[in-house]
Amino acid sequence: MASDAKQSRVMLWTCPRSCSTAVQRSISHVEGGVFYFEPYTMAFYFGPDRKFQCEANRDERGEQSSSYLTYDSSVNTFDWVKQTLEAKHQGASLVFAKDLAFCLGGTTNLPSGYRHSFLIRNPKKVIPSWRESQNDLKTEFTMGVAEELKDVVMANSAGFKELFELFKHIQENVDPNPFIMDADDLVAHPEAVMNAYCKATGIPFSRKLIEWDDDGLPMYTKWITCRNQLPFFMTSHHNNVATSGGFSKNGDLKVPRSTLDTDPAVLGIIESSMPHYKHLYQQRFVP
Repeated sequence: MASDAKQSRVMLWTCPRSCSTAVQRSISHVEGGVFYFEPYTMAFYFGPDRKFQCEANRDERGEQSSSYLTYDSSVNTFDWVKQTLEAKHQGASLVFAKDLAFCLGGTTNLPSGYRHSFLIRNPKKVIPSWRESQNDLKTEFTMGVAEELKDVVMANSAGFKELFELFKHIQENVDPNPFIMDADDLVAHPEAVMNAYCKATGIPFSRKLIEWDDDGLPMYTKWITCRNQLPFFMTSHHNNVATSGGFSKNGDLKVPRSTLDTDPAVLGIIESSMPHYKHLYQQRFVP
């Protein structure tokens, strides 16, 4: 892998419904950056060597993709993602990618040359929020994608186990002190958390990363992503972050309607996820 001497390369690993799209939107205000949105997730769900058999999303809203930085799912293998992330990206000041840890497909797929970081959120908020968002998606898509995605994420405990295992791998083999931030800390103290995150990862910090103006363009116009992702950007799943003006104004962490969910399956997932979350929480940056 080759890269410019002054070029920062950062991976942000997380779980669903953890404010990660808001972080992606924040970081995409860095001038001269290249930004990837969940390439491993798209390989996991839609690529040729996908781990989960999910029907390709044919929602007509994806036809608008020709205007944006998209690629076809037919090329979206895990190896292609690794090679693409490791490419030189000549002239870019920053290469940033955020993704879900449970979609990595194994640590052999990790791109080299990156500073790995982690974003966490309490499972008591993540699991009900994910369940709620998937129920909303079922009313917005005519196909069964939302139901299928809910099943696979629930089966993986929303990815907390995989996130913790990836953190341990990075800590033991790549970087002894990977940066961890908690979503509640981020929203409560956006300047302190983002400033510390930028210092730890080599990303240039500015006020644009915590408060931004609406430029009239969809938030994903700067993001390189699979064409299958585009319809999801246009649903309620991303509505709060799409209309936000910064972390202090961001509704992405609103309390889910179903926070007090009594479904035994949901409660079981929360219980199994908490030990992994607590291990990460104890090592997070404290503002």
